[in-house]
Amino acid sequence: MIRYRKILHLDLDAFFCAVEEQLNPSLKGKKFAVGGNPDRRGVVSTCSYAARKFGVHSAMPINEAYRRCPQGIFVTPRMSVYEEVSDAIIAIFNQYTPCIEKISIDEAFLDMSGTEKIFGSSMDAARKLSAQVRKEQDLTASVGIAPNKFLAKIASDMNKPNGITMVPFAPEKIVQWLSPLKIEKMWGVGKKSAEIFAHTGVTTIGELQELSLEYLQERFGKQGVVYYYLSRGIDDRPVGEDGAVKSISREKTFNTDTSDREVWKKTLHALAQDVARRARQYGVKGYTVFLTYRTPDFSRHTRQKSLSDPTNIARVIYEQVLPLLDQVQVFSLRLIGLGITKLDEELQTSLFDVPPITKKLEISEAVADKIRQRFGSNVLRKGLEIDDGKETGNDL
Repeated sequence: MIRYRKILHLDLDAFFCAVEEQLNPSLKGKKFAVGGNPDRRGVVSTCSYAARKFGVHSAMPINEAYRRCPQGIFVTPRMSVYEEVSDAIIAIFNQYTPCIEKISIDEAFLDMSGTEKIFGSSMDAARKLSAQVRKEQDLTASVGIAPNKFLAKIASDMNKPNGITMVPFAPEKIVQWLSPLKIEKMWGVGKKSAEIFAHTGVTTIGELQELSLEYLQERFGKQGVVYYYLSRGIDDRPVGEDGAVKSISREKTFNTDTSDREVWKKTLHALAQDVARRARQYGVKGYTVFLTYRTPDFSRHTRQKSLSDPTNIARVIYEQVLPLLDQVQVFSLRLIGLGITKLDEELQTSLFDVPPITKKLEISEAVADKIRQRFGSNVLRKGLEIDDGKETGNDL
């Protein structure tokens, strides 16, 4: 039986505009573009669907967008806000798989291979992801499902907004599925390449499929080989650089900015438990702990500390982060978080090779993991509780 990879590409719909509508609900349904003042030079970052009906699109010069839609509203981008929301979205993705490749602020690939027993089929996982993004962030995403990244990205663009498109997985059906698509859908085919193809009578991927490998290689060099295989839906590139988790973190956005350091500490205590539990699930320990926080002006700051011995114990992570917190000389925080990085695989060492206190902590947390696995993640609460807010996390 052939086992195909199950790759999802999620693309947030008109992301900057959607966030701006949350910040200013009066923009909903109106013609507007994010990109700045039409009296100055610049380009449209994105625009509302109402503005697109007038021919406005991403990367269009602002003055041209204004000419096409003079009654439109032009909004200055707020990148720090968009980045914070993007981080929260990636945190949702990490609840489904650690194998994530973020390719821009509003889109990412997820490798869902092997997660069927947890999340069901690829379609089930896509629906759950979309629903969770909608529920927690009030944003919609279009999803493409395919056996590789090339096909998944094409698919995610087919039923916008808020659509899910699955590509057929059988090789012969993939070729048929690609055949009628415009040549510009090919990765690596820009305006210049499309013009070259057009001069040879090639305007669709199906027409490209008829060209031999030798011809494409002679005409386009190494890129011609890429065209040959992509036109047949063949793309073996992995999701992420190497698929390895490089850091594990959790962070919390407070409902309102807070200056209460006890709240900061309680929050870090709870987040340390989540990070440690996640690290044990992956079978890794971290040589570096770090503290991250955002101030009310949305600026992000990070402090870190190297450890002599790697850890995935919540108490150790928490206690090592506290001195970093003492160094924070700000009045109020919007977000706080912590994590571990410089990860190493956890070795099966003898209990006699570790200090007694570490041995005791490792045994107690292993028991707690089993209890949570059987009865649910909220069955155990260690002393400190945290106030309501948005908790997010990254395993990158």
